[in-house]
Amino acid sequence: MIYHKEYKVSEDFFSDTSIKWRTTGNGEYIVAEKDGTPYFVKRNIHVRYPSSELPVSVKRQYQQKAHALSEKQKALKRHMASLTLSDHIIAEKYNFWDEEGKFVTVTPFLSDFLSDDSDFTVLDRDQFLAMTRSATAALAKLHACGVIHGDLKEKNLPIREEGGRYIPYIIDFDSAYTVDDIPDWENIGGSEGYQSPEVLLYGSDEGAARKETITPATDIFSLAIVFHRWWTGAFPATSIERATVGAAVYLGKEITLRKKFDFKIGPAHEATFISLLNWMLAKDTKARPTAKQVLEVLNDELEISSEYLKGGDGRVFETELWSTHIAVAELYKVATLKTKGLVSFKRINEGNGSAGLKYLVREKDGKERRLSVEELCAEGYAKWLEPIIDEPWEDDRIDFAQADVIIKKGCTKIERNKGLFKKGYKVTDPNGRSVDKSCKQLIEEGLAIPKRSEIKTDKPWPEHGSEYCVENMALLGVKDISRVEIAGEHRYKIVYDETRDGKNRTNENVSVNNMRLLGFIKK
Repeated sequence: MIYHKEYKVSEDFFSDTSIKWRTTGNGEYIVAEKDGTPYFVKRNIHVRYPSSELPVSVKRQYQQKAHALSEKQKALKRHMASLTLSDHIIAEKYNFWDEEGKFVTVTPFLSDFLSDDSDFTVLDRDQFLAMTRSATAALAKLHACGVIHGDLKEKNLPIREEGGRYIPYIIDFDSAYTVDDIPDWENIGGSEGYQSPEVLLYGSDEGAARKETITPATDIFSLAIVFHRWWTGAFPATSIERATVGAAVYLGKEITLRKKFDFKIGPAHEATFISLLNWMLAKDTKARPTAKQVLEVLNDELEISSEYLKGGDGRVFETELWSTHIAVAELYKVATLKTKGLVSFKRINEGNGSAGLKYLVREKDGKERRLSVEELCAEGYAKWLEPIIDEPWEDDRIDFAQADVIIKKGCTKIERNKGLFKKGYKVTDPNGRSVDKSCKQLIEEGLAIPKRSEIKTDKPWPEHGSEYCVENMALLGVKDISRVEIAGEHRYKIVYDETRDGKNRTNENVSVNNMRLLGFIKK
């Protein structure tokens, strides 16, 4: 199948007579060949070139957006014309408006990138340094062409294994812009968690910050976060419960970097990787290093100012848990924590929602750990508060488990919850996340116990089994079960609880096969 007269679409991207576009970001894409070379063909789904049938006023608006996008891509293409795959930058090769009025960009296609979920936290120091040097060298070449990427993150720095080395490539220039044409505040790009302080401020409202604050230094801030995530799997930790790294830096709050980065980059200078990250994450864009300077530090060719030569964690004792956890747990006093061997206790937010709210503890022997609230309580540094538990629904005929059992299973609250068609329960974990569960699920997870005493039973027929499964009977509302003999066959009589549905139901002729299907007889 041919797209736009000259692109032969890969078989994976069409069926029968139609092209199957796949969505990505603000567009959709296919892989297609032109002159025997494979390309990544992406078209913008938000901006269209206006058709002649549109009203004049609407057509004018479409034309303005189409013209702006086209001019922006022309400028990027012109600035990046000298860049090739050898620079580890996958730059746009062609662009055009297709037959449907959608703007299309075409870039070389490379198929052997490592999976998005590849784990680089296991790299040794030298492997990691080599990977960061390669990424920084590519960014330095991009900046030398007068282009700001605007959306650096792991997904836009995919990695190939080449000659035993991990080589990042810079891709996806949808949010990119040239240094002499900064976008208006409402069109500034970036991804949550990676945006620099100035981008957050500039993009928050018209007039909140000047265009002059947006510089290549915005990419440097984002690159520091990528480095941290590559080698730790987490964002740098902040001291604010609900804030990204960029927001915390803008507010002047502390950023905690993993101690893993506290190593000297080379013998010639005193620069440590942690001090390099401190420099790259500076609040003032003018204070941050250029990509060229970052590369010089990574090559052990440049000293770092002494103001950034600091470790990742101060020896502090904070006295409160995160507010999300205060309702479910209580931190022991500082004196008690010190007797337990701690020399530091600190709240850190690693930026993964409520699951990222953790605690950095350092012990006398220098061992440092990041603990969740569950781990904090398990280690004896905090204790759980009594869980909040409603009375169960009467017709469920269950009792909730003991408080300590409920806590150990990661629950802090169990509430009755009445839906549109049925009754159930809302179960909340220590991080404030709630999940709806049925009575059966509570029993299966050990959070509730059927009221066995209310079921009258005898023993099963000897050839059928040794005992009944009272738990399954309780779930289905059994009130009474007894053996009966019908026409010489051993059968069962089951009486169900009328409070379940208002009917006093009785089945007087239940076979052993049905009993087993219902799960009423233990094997």
